Amino acid sequence: MKKIITLCTVIFSTFIISACGTPENRVLEDDLETILSQMYAYEGLDEDTASFLQNLTTKEVEDDRKAFHLGSEDVNYTRAIASVPALGTAPFEVTLIRAGRNANIADEKQEIEENIDPIKWVSFGVDPKNIVVDNIGDVIIIIMSDNHVDEIHQAFLSLEPQNTVE
Repeated sequence: MKKIITLCTVIFSTFIISACGTPENRVLEDDLETILSQMYAYEGLDEDTASFLQNLTTKEVEDDRKAFHLGSEDVNYTRAIASVPALGTAPFEVTLIRAGRNANIADEKQEIEENIDPIKWVSFGVDPKNIVVDNIGDVIIIIMSDNHVDEIHQAFLSLEPQNTVE
């Protein structure tokens, strides 16, 4: 009987410890606007990038603009916002997407990567190398920028919760 209890305890403990360390448990609980604000307040941004980000506007991604912002009508999400220049003077966009409840994040990212248009703006675009599609948990980010992509990506990654085993 003691062996069975010990075995069950070991199995249960192993399950708990391994579950704590999986990337799927690393989620961003805040709403998308808060996540975006935290990214834009990141202390690692240089002065030019921080100044540029202050002049952006944020808007809801509506169903009729889904393909424009996400690259595809087939992305499974519950909500998305896009952060864009107020006057549309530069090819730049940061889009945050809260994936749908049963979404396969890898598949959603692949759908975006395969379909996002680097020259979606009427008269200009970004170099395809300057498009980042990444995620933390169920939040997917699309960054399109020829000038600020690395810093904004780092700001996003800085929000990732660190798993600790207590």
